[in-house]
Amino acid sequence: MHDENPTTPTPDEAAPATGPEPEERKPARRRRALWWALGVVALLVVLAVWGAVDARRTYTGLDEAAREVLVARDLALEGDAAGARSPAQRAADAAASADAAAHRLPLTLAQALPGIGDDVSAVRALARTVDDLAGVAMPGVLDAVETLDPETLVGDDGRIHVAAIAKVAPGIVAADDAVRSAQVRLAGVAGGEYDERVADAVTRLQDAVDSVSGSTAGAARAAALLPPMLGADGPRDYLVLVQSNAELRASGGIPGAILQLHAEDGLLSVVEQRGAGQINTPDTAPVLPLTAEEQAMFGDQIAVFVQDVTLTPQFPRAAELARAMWERATGTQVDGVLATDPVALGHLLERSAPVDLPDGTTVTGENAARLFLNEVYLRITDPAEQDAYFATAAGAVLDGLVSTGSSASTTSLLDGLGQAVDERRLLVWSAHDEEQARLAGTRIAGEVTGREGDSPVVGVYLNDGSGAKMSWYLDTAVSAEVRRCEADGSRLVDVELSLENTGPAGGAGLPAYVVGDYLDTPGNVRTTYDLYAPAGGALEAVEIDGEPEEIFETTYLGLDVAQWATELAPGERTTVRATFSVPAELSGDLVVSTTPTAHGDHPNVATQCPG
Repeated sequence: MHDENPTTPTPDEAAPATGPEPEERKPARRRRALWWALGVVALLVVLAVWGAVDARRTYTGLDEAAREVLVARDLALEGDAAGARSPAQRAADAAASADAAAHRLPLTLAQALPGIGDDVSAVRALARTVDDLAGVAMPGVLDAVETLDPETLVGDDGRIHVAAIAKVAPGIVAADDAVRSAQVRLAGVAGGEYDERVADAVTRLQDAVDSVSGSTAGAARAAALLPPMLGADGPRDYLVLVQSNAELRASGGIPGAILQLHAEDGLLSVVEQRGAGQINTPDTAPVLPLTAEEQAMFGDQIAVFVQDVTLTPQFPRAAELARAMWERATGTQVDGVLATDPVALGHLLERSAPVDLPDGTTVTGENAARLFLNEVYLRITDPAEQDAYFATAAGAVLDGLVSTGSSASTTSLLDGLGQAVDERRLLVWSAHDEEQARLAGTRIAGEVTGREGDSPVVGVYLNDGSGAKMSWYLDTAVSAEVRRCEADGSRLVDVELSLENTGPAGGAGLPAYVVGDYLDTPGNVRTTYDLYAPAGGALEAVEIDGEPEEIFETTYLGLDVAQWATELAPGERTTVRATFSVPAELSGDLVVSTTPTAHGDHPNVATQCPG
């Protein structure tokens, strides 16, 4: 039968399943293999050369960007924001070029190579970080510097130009976002086994970013908070508690004068002032419910008498209580509470013109603390008259500081405010949740959390127990040091508190209102001290005047607290030394938070491990 569709291959099509390759085909295969190998080698050479060129471009761009950033920074600090824009733009261009080179194909592939892959990854992170800082953060900062000149930010009528702040706020927030992103990115590459040049660059950039992160975070908060809090979106009213450090409270002193401050479109004015006695009511029930911890620590009086709301060092709680008391007494619900003291007012008056009070007294930066914390009590013996004097005087001082007649430059007043915040003498709480969330975690919020970032915070807070005005004569000194660092990263720290009564023997020459009538011996000073452990830490031991002592321990705000009291006769001194444990997770420098006293002492803190 004839097959019309044969499938048998022709000799040319047939190929043996096995067996040697025909000799005539071997040269062609070798030529193809050779060309393939040469192509691969050529590609690798091209990639190597390309990678070397991109690496050089990256390093060159980073170096140029760093130099130009420094030039722009120096000009900005001198107030020449316009002059800083050219080097800032050159820095942005150089950083963008470096970032582009670092993220092209050769260096992307090089990340997978042993030996240099980690270095390449780190350099790429550096390039992206510098590009963000130069291209995003710096323009926002320069816009703010150029727009918010402190000397033009306040108009001739005393009005703060809140619209100008609102205009640059988005740029400042974007700058802070860029800085925080840079911190996260650099934390991801820090600590690697890099080439010395790469390791040095990572460390230098990380230090630089960390050094400005606090400033950008603070500026972003201020830019977001100031316009609404100063009445840009509608009128606001605040309480101002002027604390008297002559009778200490944990947050500073008793609120001897309370003012209502009105803010509208950047213009501030004092609309009412009252003494503490005009806020308290015959109703002795707590104005707000208290927790069991609060009752154990302070008793009901913290929510009954406005003089006692600052028994707690937790200012947001003190502010809530004061706001409720003001509303109960006046029917007015305020938008927030501020606290300050005569020492802080003195810081501002040092930078401003003296203020004349209605009684003819002139208040200056030099005499403000002595006048309000001592002399007034020697001149006026009636408590109601004292309250009235404080309220009137505090209103006159604040009016003077915000009035058009003040000779203070805005820059110098900002310096004074910064000093007050640093000393815990200016505290702010907002009744608006979103605003309070932005304030949280800052020193101006006056919170007690036992930590600042990764730094442990030990609290040393004082409350007068004399019912008098003898805290003016109480000299205090606080110091702290790291006693021992453990292998697991935890630490033991020692905190020392010294108290001395410098008043005259027997209270000689002092009015009865100053020495008080709660103590048997006139001139003695009774002080309760509360020692707060850092978050996650604990009180390990206490010595009083060199002798081990068992003192009352409790828990407040989730922190271990040791509480005790001392009574000192004139000339007597006592020293308390407490040892706290600090958990390994709080690896930052030790911070000590203290009650701001009449004389402005600063804690002396040693943060290094011994040896």
